[in-house]
Amino acid sequence: MSAALDPRLEAALGAFAAGRDALAARPVVAELTAGALNRVYRVTSGAGDWVVRLGGGADANLAINRVAERQIHAIVAELGFAPKIVHAAPAAGLLVTEFVAGAQVTRERLREPEMLRQLGARLAELHRVPVPRTVRRIDVHDVLLHYLELDGVPPGPVSREDLASRLRWSLANYRQIGAALCHNDLHHRNLLAGAGLVFVDWEYGGVGDPLFELAAIIGYHDLDATQRVELLTAHGGPFRPDDVTAMCLVFDCLHALWLDTAGAWGSLEAGQRDALLARLAIDPADREE
Repeated sequence: MSAALDPRLEAALGAFAAGRDALAARPVVAELTAGALNRVYRVTSGAGDWVVRLGGGADANLAINRVAERQIHAIVAELGFAPKIVHAAPAAGLLVTEFVAGAQVTRERLREPEMLRQLGARLAELHRVPVPRTVRRIDVHDVLLHYLELDGVPPGPVSREDLASRLRWSLANYRQIGAALCHNDLHHRNLLAGAGLVFVDWEYGGVGDPLFELAAIIGYHDLDATQRVELLTAHGGPFRPDDVTAMCLVFDCLHALWLDTAGAWGSLEAGQRDALLARLAIDPADREE
């Protein structure tokens, strides 16, 4: 067992039988790169080779539903889009999954044409899966209202009033064209590239809008017009340019609201902050398709 084993990790493993077996076997533990708030570890022992996610504890403010996360993760894991679940304790923010061999995709690699084509095609497969009744529905309007109406959130670099004004424009010019199983938070750290692409961290997964899924990728990675075409063409969805423009603005506003709420503007990689703020500074009516 690693000498610096996180006490939270030790307690989490001790809360279920297979985890106690892993502790008894003195596991090899390595912390993995994660998002701004969660802690993620690879735990390898005779009991198995696992990834253990410890939630960051701000679920209510960040609109995270751990029960719903477990439900969709279990479904997509059976279909090969996510690692299989070993153990989950939603109330504790604990999720243990099988370790999947594969390289975490870098930001630079995701922006390459071949990776964009692979990702677009893989998402098209996910979005064609028949929608189960047991999976939560994600309404973008409800999510935006949640963040806009939160009390006690310190002001970020873009005012709430400015974000609300941009959202009024974009939502007035956007219409959802369908509903599908969506991950809804696909930045490069949530992608593993092995024999195929596997998606991790389904905190915001649910039945949603495929265009929002694609807009998140565009916004997270500052894709230019050519890169957008690669992604959208590989996906094959019937998206109008005006709808893509509107939804990209919706995502940028939501991203800014999430960063405010999580206190996570400092987590952005080099150039991301400036690019996001530059897009949010453009009058919506002047945005190019």
